[in-house]
Amino acid sequence: MKKSEFTTLVLNCLLLVSIVYSAPQNKESAAGGQTVQKLAGGFRFTEGPAVDIYGNIYFTDIPNSRIHKWSVAGKLTTFMENTNRANGLFFDKAGNLIACAGGAGNVVSIDPKGKVTVLTGRYNGKSFNSPNDLWIDPKGGIYFTDPRYGKRDNLPQDGEHVYYLSPDRRKVTRVIDDMVRPNGLIGTPDGKRLYVADHGGNQTYVYTIAPDGSLTGKKLFAAQGSDGMTLDAAGNVYLTAEAVTVYSPSGKLIRTIPVPERPTNVCFGSKDGNTLFITARTSLYGVDIMPTSPLYSFTVDDIDGKPVKLSQYQGKVLLIVNVASKCGFTKQYAGLQKLYETYADQGLVVLGFPANNFGKQEPGTDAEIKAFCTSKFDVTFPMFSKVSVKGDDICPLYQYLTSPDENGEFGKAIGWNFTKFLIGKDGTTIARFGSRADPMSPKVIEAIELALKQ
Repeated sequence: MKKSEFTTLVLNCLLLVSIVYSAPQNKESAAGGQTVQKLAGGFRFTEGPAVDIYGNIYFTDIPNSRIHKWSVAGKLTTFMENTNRANGLFFDKAGNLIACAGGAGNVVSIDPKGKVTVLTGRYNGKSFNSPNDLWIDPKGGIYFTDPRYGKRDNLPQDGEHVYYLSPDRRKVTRVIDDMVRPNGLIGTPDGKRLYVADHGGNQTYVYTIAPDGSLTGKKLFAAQGSDGMTLDAAGNVYLTAEAVTVYSPSGKLIRTIPVPERPTNVCFGSKDGNTLFITARTSLYGVDIMPTSPLYSFTVDDIDGKPVKLSQYQGKVLLIVNVASKCGFTKQYAGLQKLYETYADQGLVVLGFPANNFGKQEPGTDAEIKAFCTSKFDVTFPMFSKVSVKGDDICPLYQYLTSPDENGEFGKAIGWNFTKFLIGKDGTTIARFGSRADPMSPKVIEAIELALKQ
C-alpha cells in the first residue's frame, strides 16, 4: 500500500470514529447537578430531534441532507439520505416522521420504510421559503414555521410566517404574519397553547389555540428568541440560544443548562423519557433531567418563622390546604390530621396555610394559630405562617396554584377556607377539592391512594 493511500485510510477511520463514538465525553455541568454528555459528533450542523414511541431519537444533519437515529441502546445509525436538507422533525400518531424539507420548500411525511409523501409545498400558489420547525397538535394538524436563512433575495412568500396544515391535509392557513423570523415552536399536550419563537426579533410568544387551529391572545412569554424548543412533563419550556434555558409555564427563568457547543434544538427521549437530547452544531448531547415542577421553587415560612423549601417534598404526595380557626369548616382539621396519620408512612404530607381572606376567620397570630390547632385537634402535620391566598397581596405559592397559566384546569381563584390542592409525586396538581369536601370522604381518600400508588 502506498503511503498516501495509507494516510487516507487512517483519516477516514478517524472520521468514522468521531461520528459514531458514544462514550461520555466533553462533560458540562448543568444546573441541578446533571451532566451534559456528548453522545456523537462529526456532523456538519445538527437539528430537529424527535422521539418515537420507543424513546429513540431521530435528528437531522442539514448540510449533509441526512436523518440519523440514536437508539435507546445508544447506537447511532443513518435512517435516511438525500432528505432535501431536512430540518425540524416530529412523529405523528401513525408512526410517520413528519419533516420540514427546507431545501425543497416542503413539509413531508416519511413512513417507517423511508417512503416520502409531500404533505404541502405551496401557499397562495407560491412555494414556501424553507419550512424550518413543526409541531403536530392532538387533532393531527401541523403548525410549521417558514423563515429563510442565507440568501434572502428570492423569497417566494411576502415575508417569514407561521402556517397551519389542517388535519385532513387539505388546507394551509397562515396563522402568524407579524414576526421578523419565526423559528422554533411547540404546543402543550392538551392542544390549548402554542409557544413560538421569533428568532429574528429575539422574543418568544405564547398563543391560545382556537378549535379551528387559528391563534389568539398573543402574549410575550420570554424576552429571548430560540432555535428549537420543547416542553417537559411539568409544562416547563426549554429554549435554545447560547445555552438551553428553562422557563416555567408563566415565563419565569428557572434553570440554565450550559452546552459545549451552541444548542440548536431539544427534545426528551430514552426509555423513561427523562433524557434531554440536545442537537448542537456538530454534535448530539444528552443529559438526564427529572422534570422539576415550579412548585418546588418556592420557599415559605413555617408557623415558627423558619424558611422551608418546598423542594424538600419532592417525591411526596401533598395536600395543600388554606385553613382557618373560626370557620364552619374548622372541624376539618381533625380529618386532615387523620389523613396525615393514616398515610404519612406511605408518602403523604398535609401542608396547612392559615389565611384570613374569607370572613376574617383567621385573625390570630402564628403563635395563637399554632396553639389552637395543636390543643384542639392535635395537629402534627406541617403548618405555615399565615398568608394571603387571593387579592393583590396573594402570596407567590398561591399565585401559582390559582393561575390557569401555571396550574391548568386547577388554576382558579379560591372561594373559601379549606380548599384542598392534591399534588402528585412529580409536583403537578392532580386534583382540587372545595371547602365542602370532607378530608375523610371517599372521593378524597380514593384520589390520595391512587396518587400514592403512582
